[in-house]
Amino acid sequence: MDSEYHLDDLIQALATPRGRSAIAVMRVSGPGCIEAIARVFSRPDVLKKSEGYRVHHGWILDENGGRVDEVLVTVFRVPSSYTGQESAEISCHGGPAVVDRLMELLRTIGFRDAAPGEFTFRAFSLGKMDLTRAEAVREIIDARTDRARALAVSRLAGSVKSVIDEVKDAVKHQAAVASLALDYPEDEAEPVPFDSELIRVSRDSLMNLIQTWRTGRLYRDGLKVTFAGPANAGKSSLFNLFLREERSIVTERPGTTRDWVEAWVSLDGIPLQLIDTAGLRRETDDPIEVEGIRRTRELLAGSDLVVAVADGTEGPAAAVALEREEMTVLSEGAGIAEDPSQTGDRLIRVWNKSDISPEAPEGWIPVSALTGTGFSELEEEIRSRALGGGAAPEADAPVIDSARQKDLLERAVSALDRFSDGVGLGENAPVDLLAEDLHEALDALGELTGTVTRTDVLNTLFSEFCVGK
Repeated sequence: MDSEYHLDDLIQALATPRGRSAIAVMRVSGPGCIEAIARVFSRPDVLKKSEGYRVHHGWILDENGGRVDEVLVTVFRVPSSYTGQESAEISCHGGPAVVDRLMELLRTIGFRDAAPGEFTFRAFSLGKMDLTRAEAVREIIDARTDRARALAVSRLAGSVKSVIDEVKDAVKHQAAVASLALDYPEDEAEPVPFDSELIRVSRDSLMNLIQTWRTGRLYRDGLKVTFAGPANAGKSSLFNLFLREERSIVTERPGTTRDWVEAWVSLDGIPLQLIDTAGLRRETDDPIEVEGIRRTRELLAGSDLVVAVADGTEGPAAAVALEREEMTVLSEGAGIAEDPSQTGDRLIRVWNKSDISPEAPEGWIPVSALTGTGFSELEEEIRSRALGGGAAPEADAPVIDSARQKDLLERAVSALDRFSDGVGLGENAPVDLLAEDLHEALDALGELTGTVTRTDVLNTLFSEFCVGK
């Protein structure tokens, strides 16, 4: 592990956002940290003798006995703390001057500033949680919607770990069978009693987890949805309708949106990054609008979904023009295809102003940004595209969202597939190679939960945490 992570150090960090607030919470951990805090607390004996899960009122005092701030100190004893070590949380007033003075004072009595993720690293190192649960801690903090939070909480509660542990137990049993056969080669005449069905069921359990990765990433990272189309087609009005507020300027004059505007919304728990762009038109000579159109092209390249908006008041010719003249550009920019007919699931066609022109061409969703008619159908189309036509996962379902987890699961599945192929050879099955396949699967699963760890993996994983967690 990185040299800055030392389990015996006394560490401190601000656990609440820095800034002016009513309350700030300072978190400390490490062997002897409570006695250290007692040295600057107005009631030292109370802290030293305190049981865990007790809160004590008093004052933090400076080197000369002067009062720094009136605080509450919450005591956590081994092993019933987040880190598994002696820990405490100091609740002080939330002014920046108070926080800075308190942190400076703690440094003088032996505390150092915690590195990102160091508290959770200690919890992992001391057996309080495995890596899947440690990753879930960060995901709860980063969750943009309540459904994303619920899925992360499920992982924190061990939903993924329980699946992995069940598979590991099955594979360990088969590995023991292989070891026994290798230890007693005189019994080679007897077929090795491998349980192929058990391995098949275990393999399927891992595949089910792998298949949740796309959904997990969707709820973790969200979906980038870009509104594109001719100027004055109503893109900004639709954008505002999603936000339920007037974020983009809307006028009858074409080219009002010169740059792009973005905002995050939740669509049934799916985080959507909505982007309103400059109108796509060729006849403008305004250099600012031209630059806005250029930026729109670039945004399309990185979008998960492109909502192409046609002005229904222009009649069917508007859809034809957008289809023939602009759709190819949209497709190329979005990385979909040069042929507009091959734009696939990333392109959604919207026939706006349907309150005036209700007859939408085939394949277009009629919507009125003014009255809201058809808006629910547009939301449902986005939801369906996001979930690949499937249903949203239950809040307590085991779902992965980490590329690291997906890669390790795929390694384990590949090893189990090789094992199953080898067992299929019957009496000619190479037991030594089958045992190697089982151990490779166990190594991948162990690395997934942290039983087997690599320093570079831990450095990368915990460095992505916020300070104080």
